Order: sequence, then C-alpha cells, then structure tokens
Amino acid sequence: MVALDALHYLSLFPAMSEEQVEGMLRVFREDFAAGVRGLVEGGSPEGTDPALKDAYFEKMVAVRQPAGVRSIEGLVRWDMDAALREIRQPVTVFAIRELVTREAIERYGDRLEIVLVELGSHHFPVESPEGTAELLAGVVAAEAVPPEPTP
Repeated sequence: MVALDALHYLSLFPAMSEEQVEGMLRVFREDFAAGVRGLVEGGSPEGTDPALKDAYFEKMVAVRQPAGVRSIEGLVRWDMDAALREIRQPVTVFAIRELVTREAIERYGDRLEIVLVELGSHHFPVESPEGTAELLAGVVAAEAVPPEPTP
C-alpha cells in the first residue's frame, strides 16, 4: 500500500473530538475559500511558485457546495490511527521532506515506511509525474515475489 504525502497535516490524525471536528468545519462552512487557502499554503514548502499555489487554490475552491465541505468533513472525521491498526500489509508513505515533521516520524515511523522526497509540494504527483512513477515502480519492484522455478 502506498500513500502520497499526508503527514504534514498532523492535526488531522488521530481522530478528533466532536468539538474539534466542528471547529474545523466551521472554518470551511463560514469561508470555504479561506479554509482551502490554508490547506494549499500548508501543503506548499517555502519557495513554492505562487502561481502554482494559486492554480491549486482555484481548482480546489471551485468544488461545488456542499460537496466541498462534506469532503472535508469526511477527512476530519476519519480515524487514520484506527485504519492503520487494521492494515496488515506494509505501507509506504512518500512525504515531502520539507513538510514532514519529527512528530510525524516519531508517531508513525514504527507502522509506516516513510520515504522523504523532494518532488515539489503536497501535489507532487501532478508536479512530477515521472518522479512519482519512479517511486511507485520502486515499491512495486521491492514487493514483487519472484516466480517459482519450473521443475
């Protein structure tokens, strides 16, 4: 299993209390654009091209409502820690080096193989599709089981 850069939004994990969920959702319900801008900024390392951030913002803020707020609600109500407890297969997380925190590595390093990458922002699969494909191919190759020899 592979995850593409989610460890910088550490405040989302583990599951939030109902009060915390409502506080987070209030931001998006009252000013969806401001909430989205915060997400874009939070997922962009220092030095990210402002035009690129603006493009991500415009695409994300254009989501029809209430679908946008409901997608955020699904995210903030999700309990990643509970999900990880149920997973038996190895999980590799490709995380942006400049965004990942020591806390994330300490919290999840025993359950996830965290591979630090320098391929752009939170949206690195879009920014660097070839680099992302190489990372994924490396995981697939490492997980491949050699065929049984024929007698």
